[in-house]
Amino acid sequence: MTPSSFGARRGADTEPDGPPAPAGSRRADRKPGARRSARRGGGPPGALALRPGEPSLWPLAVLAAVVTLLAVTGVLPRWSGLVHAVALPPLDLFTDLRILLARAPSHAAFAAGLVLALAVRTTVLAALIPGPWRRRLRFAALYQLIVLLPLLLAAQVEFMAQALLYARMFWPALGFLALVWLIAAPVPWQSAPDAPRLRTAVARSWRRALRVEVLLPYVVVLLALGVLADRWPGLLPLLIPASAAATAGAVLLLRRPPNGRPLLRGAVAALVLVVLAGVFVGTRAEADPGPRPDPRPGSILLMSGINSGSGRGAIFETDVESLGYDCDNTFYFSYSGPGDGQPRGVARCPIVTGAPYVPEDTQRPVAEQVDAFVEQVEDLPRPLVVAAHSHAVWIAWQAIAEGRAPQVDVLVLVGPFPESPVGYPPAGENATGRVAGDLLRLLVPLGDLMDFRFDADAPASRELLATPNAASEILAQPLPGDVRVLSITSATDLPLMPNGWQLAGNDVEADVCPLRVPHPYLPIRPAFTREVNRFLDGEPPTSCPPWRDWGVPLSRPFGTPPHDT
Repeated sequence: MTPSSFGARRGADTEPDGPPAPAGSRRADRKPGARRSARRGGGPPGALALRPGEPSLWPLAVLAAVVTLLAVTGVLPRWSGLVHAVALPPLDLFTDLRILLARAPSHAAFAAGLVLALAVRTTVLAALIPGPWRRRLRFAALYQLIVLLPLLLAAQVEFMAQALLYARMFWPALGFLALVWLIAAPVPWQSAPDAPRLRTAVARSWRRALRVEVLLPYVVVLLALGVLADRWPGLLPLLIPASAAATAGAVLLLRRPPNGRPLLRGAVAALVLVVLAGVFVGTRAEADPGPRPDPRPGSILLMSGINSGSGRGAIFETDVESLGYDCDNTFYFSYSGPGDGQPRGVARCPIVTGAPYVPEDTQRPVAEQVDAFVEQVEDLPRPLVVAAHSHAVWIAWQAIAEGRAPQVDVLVLVGPFPESPVGYPPAGENATGRVAGDLLRLLVPLGDLMDFRFDADAPASRELLATPNAASEILAQPLPGDVRVLSITSATDLPLMPNGWQLAGNDVEADVCPLRVPHPYLPIRPAFTREVNRFLDGEPPTSCPPWRDWGVPLSRPFGTPPHDT
């Protein structure tokens, strides 16, 4: 047999060697390649207008219509992350997991929702790739099962970040998601048309530099759609189909072989990302703290946040002399209540009041913490400035709003969270977020790796974090008119604030432009010193560049749907 005759036998559209069949015979009437198409097509004749094994985009259009309808009717949360429900895999499945974790009321409901989500995502993905239908289904199912575990981990950590109001969890989870998506997104479209195999698709995807020439422009479009959905939620019914259209365009481009040198394009893209990261980090310079003020009258009380202890916590390191106070007029709050002094630890001044306390004391019932605050401000010299960090914001505000701490003249909110948008039910109780709550209890010990010890069912945790909107209800209570209030927010916390960071007008006199400082270190940075001094001296906060919070609408669609959406 010659090579040419061998190729003729293997060709899909070529008749086998041999004499021509008589006219009208069954062999003559059969179209070339009909047996092969019927064997690999996997569907009955006439089921689709397309040839068997040819991919179609219509399931994506149907999915977009269904998601839009479910959002309009309130079955799905009307939240900016819903534009990702029709995004390139595996971001679409990640969206399903976020919704299921936040909303499923029981393990059974979560399992049923997960099975349905996997079935829908597998079917849609199989319809979008070429090949025999059974092989497509097997490929899509295997793909979804492989990405499921890392996506579930990322979705759960993001849930925990928003439930616990802990940005140190949000940003690593977002980075992990970006890495998983960048690696997995190009894979399905690099499979062989006649026999899709995952191993072959993965190898081809790497050789083609993860198709960054398609993925990066697509990410820009997807981010823009998320920003529009975050800024104008009413546009969501239009933005979901727009997201599906962008996905369809990306699919068509990813199906085509790359032109030029894909590895060179990948290297250039990596270099650009490194340069952008360098610019971002390099532009974060320490602010000028401004001139040191003259000694101020009265005193200052510094309140550390949750999980702190006597002499342990960033606010103990506050340079009080740069704020106009000496150690004789500097006091530190104790979650254990009044006492004769505490271990100094890292505090700038000796701690001569309050009883020693440990992290567990910061999670006592809120009423007991408020009582401890009222007792400790009773005899402090006035005018009294209280600087409350993080969790302490709610304690000080509650006491002052109840009229039980009239000694407070100025309240500085250091890293406040205006709301607690995501809650979780008590252990063993079927309610919204049951599975996410159980996983939170299982994974929270990992917080020890980041020096974050937390009891999900401690009284303060249940009152302030597990109960949605408990924080906003506290800050909605009016303060006495003679109390001046300044709010200083960390830029890294902004994605955890679905309704914005500004508190001015809610008995808050001024909002400082979000500082490019991690939440735990706010009280020890020069920018904090500068803004507090300006406020105490009656000056307005430093002007805020318009781009300071632009990252918020970019990142918020990748979070967990708030409880009230």
